[in-house]
Amino acid sequence: MEKRLPNIFKGHAPKNINQESSIIKEDTTIKKSINNQIKDIFKSNSFVYKADTIITLNNGEVLKKTIIGKTHDSLITIDDELIEVSSISKIELA
Repeated sequence: MEKRLPNIFKGHAPKNINQESSIIKEDTTIKKSINNQIKDIFKSNSFVYKADTIITLNNGEVLKKTIIGKTHDSLITIDDELIEVSSISKIELA
């Protein structure tokens, strides 16, 4: 008794494969959301009750502020100023 297995589909692979053109290169500098940047500042080991930061606003203005807290939609500075989170394009530790 002769047992035959069913035929298996074999797709045809192209002969000329250029792997470099088929790979999508991702940008390694993925921009974190502003909220994640703020969370990282408050979670850092250097943050006890204040953090010296450099804040870049959406209009291009650069501020050097000391952050002491956060409300739902604003950052609180040591000078009792409120900075809207929606107006920030980048924030980093100084």
